[in-house]
Amino acid sequence: MDRQINPFVFNRPVGVEDLIDRDEESLQLLRLAEGGHAVRLSAPRRYGKTSLLRRVGDEAEKAGMNYVEVDFYGVLSRHEVAQRLEEGYEKLRSAPRRIARAVIETLRPSVSLGAAGVRVESRPRTEEQVGRRLSGLLDLPVHLYQRTGTRTLVAFDEFQALLAVDPGIDGLFRSRIQRQGDAASYIFAGSHPGLMTQLFGAHERPFFGQARSIPLDPLSDPDIVEHIGARFEATGKEVGRAVDPLLDLAAGHPQRAMLLAHHLWEQVPVGGEADAVHWRKALDDVLAEQDDALRATWDSLEVKEQAVFRALAIGEPVFGAWTREHLNLSKGGAQHARGALAHAGHIRQRDGVWRPVDPLLVRWVTDFQHNVGEDPSR
Repeated sequence: MDRQINPFVFNRPVGVEDLIDRDEESLQLLRLAEGGHAVRLSAPRRYGKTSLLRRVGDEAEKAGMNYVEVDFYGVLSRHEVAQRLEEGYEKLRSAPRRIARAVIETLRPSVSLGAAGVRVESRPRTEEQVGRRLSGLLDLPVHLYQRTGTRTLVAFDEFQALLAVDPGIDGLFRSRIQRQGDAASYIFAGSHPGLMTQLFGAHERPFFGQARSIPLDPLSDPDIVEHIGARFEATGKEVGRAVDPLLDLAAGHPQRAMLLAHHLWEQVPVGGEADAVHWRKALDDVLAEQDDALRATWDSLEVKEQAVFRALAIGEPVFGAWTREHLNLSKGGAQHARGALAHAGHIRQRDGVWRPVDPLLVRWVTDFQHNVGEDPSR
């Protein structure tokens, strides 16, 4: 008998059909795009941001728009930014892709055949030339609109990565985008809240106040239950009551919920129903598998940041007496550390309450709270 394929994907963006809920966010993003508005989509890492973008892109194409998605993760130079833009336009549908290709060819450095037929640039690439190329690539929605009359929705994923390139590149982006009128709409997506705030929330930055902010909240338990239950059932299994501790631990975190469901599914035989034993074994496997990554995250934090995270993980007030006494944390130190954790995306505020983002890191930390002061990395 062929071995069944585990239906729970947790290590990459999922297809449109596997995106849990996000109906409201998808519709809102599409309506704003149709109206020509710019949007800032902020979400913690592994929160389904890229999957949501692709769903919106699919809906935008059905609505008659072009859709371009550009991932800036890891870019280090203007040349790499230009390459990513070209790659994004290569994924357009055939007709607009041909138009984009024709324009892109005019922007590339001229080449000639050197020794042994090797293609070489006939003139050296200068910063000025790269700047002109970037400007031309950013103007591509205008060319598409002039030729087809169709708006282009451009999604810049991990937009905050531009800050690693040079301090003025967002000014170049803003100078081209502001002239595009009906030709384009933009979604600026990012997973580093501090850097996204720096780009869009600082008065001195070109994009200050230029995009409507839409955050991604945790998923609701009923949506997670429906998704997990349907996939268990479709593969001849039942999730049963084991879904309850899964929901409690996942706390609405999309990727963590799928990771836990993936391992729980592995424990249940075809025709069986998940129980407490299956859940405990699945959780042990998850924590063992993720131990190195969780340990690395913990070790990357400063001591005061660890103290604040630990307080939040066990439900103690950051500025409370217990935190000051047991974690050796002053009010000023706690405030600074909390800001650093929020900047890096380890905690976020919802309904006026600060909470850790990663429920697995919370579990990993609290598992070591039997003896107060024990270092969980040991």
